[in-house]
Amino acid sequence: MAMVGLFWVSEDAVHLGAPPGESAPGVRLAAEGLDAVGCGSGTWKWAELSSVTVVGAPVRATPGRQLSMTLDVVLGAMGLGGPEGPAEMTVRVQASDGVAELLVHSAAAGAYTPREIELSHQVLDRFVAGTLSPAVLSTWGCAHGAGKTPRPAEREALLQQWAQS
Repeated sequence: MAMVGLFWVSEDAVHLGAPPGESAPGVRLAAEGLDAVGCGSGTWKWAELSSVTVVGAPVRATPGRQLSMTLDVVLGAMGLGGPEGPAEMTVRVQASDGVAELLVHSAAAGAYTPREIELSHQVLDRFVAGTLSPAVLSTWGCAHGAGKTPRPAEREALLQQWAQS
């Protein structure tokens, strides 16, 4: 499994944010459409959607903010406060029958780069438009993922390729 932008790619599935767990909700992307698991469950075909956006993704910040986030993680690991778990994000699904807001957890250990978020939204736009399938990400995951998340520059290059292919 590997994280590329807002996507968690495994050999058999693509998720927005972290994959769902026993008590954690999630959003699975497939060639046919989008499936919500957990809170706000639902299924939509790509043709039924006019947009899919992710709101509240943690963004890599300035060095001072990065130091603060690192301190939170260290304090949390020591049991002295800090974040309780992964950041929560909202997947906003605009469909022909209205808007649904689905909770997912961030798959990023810290935060995403602003460019990763921008390019991830471009890839989502292509899924909605029918010009790209999540199967492309799954194929990459089978061939290259091998449980290793690429470095930020590599993730951005992959997203750029998928956004423009």
